[in-house]
Amino acid sequence: MSKIGIVIGREYMTRVRKKSFIILTLLMPLLFTGMIFGIVFLSTISDKEAKVIVVADETGEYFPVLKNTEQYHFIEAKKGFADFRKNSNEPVYANLVITGDLLKNPEAITLISDKQLIGSAENTIASQLNEYLSDKKIDSYQIPNLREIIKESKVNLKIKTIKTSETGKETQNSAEFASVIGMVFTFLIYMFIFVYGAMVMQGVMEEKTNRIVEVIVSSVKPFDLMMGKIIGIGLVGLTQFGIWAIVFLSVSFSGITLSGSAGLLQTMHGLFESVNILEICFYFILFFIGGYLIYSSLFAAIGAMVNSQEDTQQYMMPITILILFAFYAGFFSAKNPDGPLALWASLIPLTSPIVMMIRVPFGVPWWQMLLSVALLFITVILIVKLAAKIYRVGILMYGKKPSYSEIVKWLKY
Repeated sequence: MSKIGIVIGREYMTRVRKKSFIILTLLMPLLFTGMIFGIVFLSTISDKEAKVIVVADETGEYFPVLKNTEQYHFIEAKKGFADFRKNSNEPVYANLVITGDLLKNPEAITLISDKQLIGSAENTIASQLNEYLSDKKIDSYQIPNLREIIKESKVNLKIKTIKTSETGKETQNSAEFASVIGMVFTFLIYMFIFVYGAMVMQGVMEEKTNRIVEVIVSSVKPFDLMMGKIIGIGLVGLTQFGIWAIVFLSVSFSGITLSGSAGLLQTMHGLFESVNILEICFYFILFFIGGYLIYSSLFAAIGAMVNSQEDTQQYMMPITILILFAFYAGFFSAKNPDGPLALWASLIPLTSPIVMMIRVPFGVPWWQMLLSVALLFITVILIVKLAAKIYRVGILMYGKKPSYSEIVKWLKY
């Protein structure tokens, strides 16, 4: 076996045998699912104590329309807010002022508060008053059974979306499902690049500070050592992703089958077929490899340049900003996967691994995909070469952290 193969095997087996890897691999799907359900559950819990909204209705018409809810209680201030506050010990959340006929002047209503109001207060008031005003306006037309006619005239369209292939095959299509799939894979590739790239940097720093690297480089070339570490840790990430994918697909389809719902099984099959999950997984692996090689090489170079964790901040900041930009660009591109932001960010090699995963479920023209992949792996070769030069010199340099001018000199050696 080659020396680089030995390094890859050592890095891979050392990490997959760790208890932390096994526990994280098994518990992460449960923790992720629990986090989602926890957020949904907590969002449904409302305040036990209803907020008081004092209403000053100069018309006397609209206060009876406002009905108390679990979240808000409406109290009339017949003599004004000042007198109400003087004679009441109840804490007031907001004051509602109505100064005229809302049909003639919809702006004759104001909600006043000492603090920033949440949107549900305005929505609760508006929904109740809008319903009353709509009924009043309908009655003003004095047309018999007009309200019933309007209700019966409403039509709720259910548009069925179909995606056709080049062969003419039709499959069910869902833009929402494609967006969700794209965002999930975008988040995964962002997380893997960040986590495992940082793991490469940490491993390089540990070997350098412990001076183990001085012994290793006596028998292994620095380039082989760096690439062995990068590839070995990358395989750990792919292993973890593979296990999660198998668990997810097994649980999903076994759960659907056990539910006994043939219709649900058919719907889910149609949705997954419409986005071609196998194609997405293929491109995920392809762009993960490219993105991971770029950023892990940069992380390895940083680990070789510094002597402590504190020294990494100066060099990590630009890379972190770039990865975060790609992450947010990807999420904003979900609404318009063919827009300028999505197009250019999916072609630029430093952002394409993350942003392209948003576009893949919607379908990407072959020339754009080919151009993106070509630019990505050309950049991989350039970045790896530059990082290897920095790694070769920096791994045996101790003392103060190098300046940018010194790093440029290393690249010329």
